[in-house]
Parts: sequence; C-alpha cells; structure tokens
Amino acid sequence: MSNIQVFQDAFAVDFPVQIAEQVLERMEDLHGTDFQKNFSHLSNERLIELTCIALNGLTPVELRRGLDRMNTEKWCPKLPEFRSWCVQAGDWWTADQAWAKALNFLNDNSMPMTTLAKAAFDEVKHILDNEGQKAAHYAFKDIYQDYLVRAQKKGKAQEMWVRPEKPKRLNHSRKAVPCPEHLLKKIKGVNKNLRQGGAT
Repeated sequence: MSNIQVFQDAFAVDFPVQIAEQVLERMEDLHGTDFQKNFSHLSNERLIELTCIALNGLTPVELRRGLDRMNTEKWCPKLPEFRSWCVQAGDWWTADQAWAKALNFLNDNSMPMTTLAKAAFDEVKHILDNEGQKAAHYAFKDIYQDYLVRAQKKGKAQEMWVRPEKPKRLNHSRKAVPCPEHLLKKIKGVNKNLRQGGAT
C-alpha cells in the first residue's frame, strides 16, 4: 500500500446518503429560513456530500441524540455543530459548560463540579493565574475535550467531584511499653561493652 493510499483512507466516507437526506429534510422542516441562510449557497448534491462527511462514523444512538436536540433548539445548526450535538453524551458537560462551572466553583467551592472538569481545571489553574482567563479557557477546552473522549471510550459515566475528607489527626500521646527484663539486661550490657571498647 502506497503512502498516498494510506492518506486516501482517511477521506473514506460511508455514511448512508439516504440518512443524510433525511437529516437535512428534518433540519429544513424545523428551521425553514434559517436552513436556507446556512445552506442555500450549496447545491443539493454538495450539501448531501458534506452532510455525509460531517456525520461519518456516527452510531444510530448518536444520530438520535443530535436529532432530539435539534427538535428543541431555536436555531438551525451548521453541520459541524449538529455533529457535536450527536457525539456530546447527554449526561456529560460540554467543554464550555465545564469551564463556566469551574469558574463558579473557583468563586464558591460548594458549587457542583465534575471530576473531569476538576482535573482539567487543575491543569490550567496556573495559566489562569499567570496569563488570564482567555488563555486558560482555550487550554481548558482542549484538555477537557481530550479527557472527555477518553472517558467516553472507556464507557465511563460523568461523576461529580467530592471533596476528599480531611486526614485524621494522629494522636501523639503514646503510652510507653516497658522493655522486657531480658532485653533490658542485654541493652545495659551493650553500653558497658562499648565503654570498655569491646564488641557485642
């Protein structure tokens, strides 16, 4: 297999054309003029082709999730946005939601925070402190998205972060245990030998 063929495989699209047409039809039915504003500059063939490209690799469950969200949104999504609706697990926060929640948590640590958002925020805290919110937000989104993809691939569910319990204080008042008599004699003998320069 040549190098060109390896790269060509990255462009392979097998999303069903009929399903792409149904998605576009639903989108147009729901959003009418907004749909026309977004896509009227494209021919039908090109729009279907781009839809297949954008939705390639989606599972039926993911497509259903995107369609369900589209039914409730007030605006017509562009194709990449629709795909993000599909792949965004319903329970998981988006990167922007997680960022907003992290900032709320920073101001009031009794606010809810997920373990994923907390881990990503901990990684960018120094950026926030040194370079400001814009740079930290940019880094946070990439880190959070990476963590999210990994967690979803492992089949994990979103978990809320729970503050670890404070470590228990050690009781420093120890009771002395008397040394057994036979060991006490040996210890006394060691000191005596050391003073005399002998070995035990």
